[in-house]
Amino acid sequence: MAFAVASLLTLGTALPVASLGLTEVTLSCDDGTSFSATVDADTLSGLTQAVEAMTLYPAGLNCTLTQSLVVHALGGVASAWPGGGFLVGGGRFQAGCPGHPGDLFWLNFAVSAHTESADPGQTKGGTFNLTIPEGQCVGQGHLTSKPTCLRIDADRTPQPPPQGAYYAYLTSVVTQTSGSLDGIPPYIFSGWKDTGNPGKQLADNPDREADVPSDSDRDCPPPSTPDPDDPGISHPIVNGNITIHPAQ
Repeated sequence: MAFAVASLLTLGTALPVASLGLTEVTLSCDDGTSFSATVDADTLSGLTQAVEAMTLYPAGLNCTLTQSLVVHALGGVASAWPGGGFLVGGGRFQAGCPGHPGDLFWLNFAVSAHTESADPGQTKGGTFNLTIPEGQCVGQGHLTSKPTCLRIDADRTPQPPPQGAYYAYLTSVVTQTSGSLDGIPPYIFSGWKDTGNPGKQLADNPDREADVPSDSDRDCPPPSTPDPDDPGISHPIVNGNITIHPAQ
């Protein structure tokens, strides 16, 4: 009898079961890049909203999200995604009209970047785009840039979103400009703040972004540069979502 019970338990450990609350997702974008991650329900919702916003507020990057339940052997532990962190966002924000204090114009954005390690470092492909739609105080324009380095700061606030926030800082090389964004310097540094998914964010605490063009390159952005909390250079995300996922 003891042998039979032991055999049954041994067989039972090989049975696959779903990992509660975890989903394996793959983000594939039309810039030719993709990555996979194991995420919880809130991160999955955030990614879904970011991808949908890329379509609603086009900026020249479209992505799709595929998902499947994470399974592991009964009695085992589901393995976390062994890669680095990622930044994915889509939507729009407003900036001030030059020479017209108080007037604003819309900019659409799309961003996708990820690293392969927990440390700040080189990105695996990705894109950061800005588009100014026509019919505004600033003429229609577009900027395409390719990320080269991503730094994620998950410790700047004591708690994660939505009680706190995650931050990300991105260095990108400008590869294409047109219209009112033609002539932008060859590098652009951007800072991002993730305060949780829309509908769960605390009052007056939206996601934010900051971007600063530059004539000089740098290997990887230092912490808080540019700072998405700096009201002089940053913008609240009015529509859409930013999802920052620290390395596991």
